[in-house]
Amino acid sequence: MASIELGPTSFSTERTFTISLIIPNSETRATIVFPDIAGFTKKGTSTSVTPAEVGDKTTTNQVITQNYQARAPGRFKLPPFTIVVNGKLVRSEGAMLLVKPAPTVSGTIESTHTAPSDLEIELNGNRLAVASGTQNTLNIAPSGAAFLSLRVSKSTIFVGEGVALTLSFFVADNYPYELSFQALDKQLQAITKKISPTNSWEENLSITDLKPIAVVIGGKKFREYRIFQSIFFPLSNQSLHLPAVALQLVRRPVIGPPSFQPEAILFTSKPTTVAVRSLPVHPLRGRVPVGTFQLEEGLERQSVSVGKSIRYSFSVSGKGNVATLPAPSVLNEQAELDVFPPEERHTLSHSGNEIVGRKTFSYFIVPHQNGTISLANYFQWIYFDPQTRRYDTLRPHLELRVGDVGSATGNNRDVLTSSSVTTGETIPGAPAGSSLYAGIEAMDSTRQPISSAVLMRSIANVLIVLMLLGMIFVLVKK
Repeated sequence: MASIELGPTSFSTERTFTISLIIPNSETRATIVFPDIAGFTKKGTSTSVTPAEVGDKTTTNQVITQNYQARAPGRFKLPPFTIVVNGKLVRSEGAMLLVKPAPTVSGTIESTHTAPSDLEIELNGNRLAVASGTQNTLNIAPSGAAFLSLRVSKSTIFVGEGVALTLSFFVADNYPYELSFQALDKQLQAITKKISPTNSWEENLSITDLKPIAVVIGGKKFREYRIFQSIFFPLSNQSLHLPAVALQLVRRPVIGPPSFQPEAILFTSKPTTVAVRSLPVHPLRGRVPVGTFQLEEGLERQSVSVGKSIRYSFSVSGKGNVATLPAPSVLNEQAELDVFPPEERHTLSHSGNEIVGRKTFSYFIVPHQNGTISLANYFQWIYFDPQTRRYDTLRPHLELRVGDVGSATGNNRDVLTSSSVTTGETIPGAPAGSSLYAGIEAMDSTRQPISSAVLMRSIANVLIVLMLLGMIFVLVKK
């Protein structure tokens, strides 16, 4: 049953209030309409998918969080509300929200030649002072003591490979003005429309607070305010042309007469382009995922009897567009075993400018005859690795023992697991692993296993034929 969780109900204006919807046993991305709150502005949503162990079963919980930004301090009532999830209503009793003024920290910037230990900037009418901390070095070209920058994580990518777009505002520690963002949400809506590439899958890195980050650019100390960040996976080989965008702020000098009127100032980023290259020629070009991946697999037990089902998990982990990874190809269907469609679940996280995660495909397989079955002959997963610039294939290493075939081989355990990376270009549909005819000279063709299902089907066919012959005999006698 889905549930609703509210964030802390007492907070200051620079913090956000959150409403989280928790959907158990769900992996599909649901479309949720969160309520509006009087005096608040919606600041975007974030989604996470995490597995949870309940007894002996693994369930997948999806958490969708809506962020709200208060427009001013005060007391606000969140009345009871409902959210529709898969046709069912989930109810919350609401709450009373107490929004406190942002803490005011006095700080001064003495002159344009002295770098202070604190940076002071006014956000939404509230003046913030941030202490210097660990500083990162950025290799970008500054455009003055305050500037807007749109940067990309890679200048050239392959189709399906991810590229991160980051829009940041930079202010030098010795900047002699106080700055204030004006109507930032409205400006961001227009900016993101311009810079979001078309025909691309987007994974948004939700930014709920404008927290300054201490950085060093060209040997000078700056504060970075990240305004927008997303990772895009282009679906075609058209280059991504990102135009220049502008952000308007209001500034006033730190030193000057009190009557000095603030002035509006426009900061403009530089345009940039990301070249998108087609994948190399391959029979499956355009139909395979792109990224750097590894295989983790598992069988729930060591062996199984003929006609009994067993669970097999095929997990792909690594960097790439994990949410859209396809299931592995199933080869030699209806040969030695039946393979039923898999259950899927995935988890995602953001690692810097990349998406990392795991997608698991859980199969039920039913063998038809005794013996040892190499799963490498039944499953394969082909992908393109942009780092090696090659098509690679993930194949199982585990073997399934069916019936009484002697002692276990290899490293088989009660729960079998394997982790592997197999590289090398493949032809779709080719059997994996060793040759199907390997060791054929040592096989005894006189010992054929008998399937009870096949035997019963043969007896039934004989009985049906005898009944038909009897009916024909009776009709002829008449």
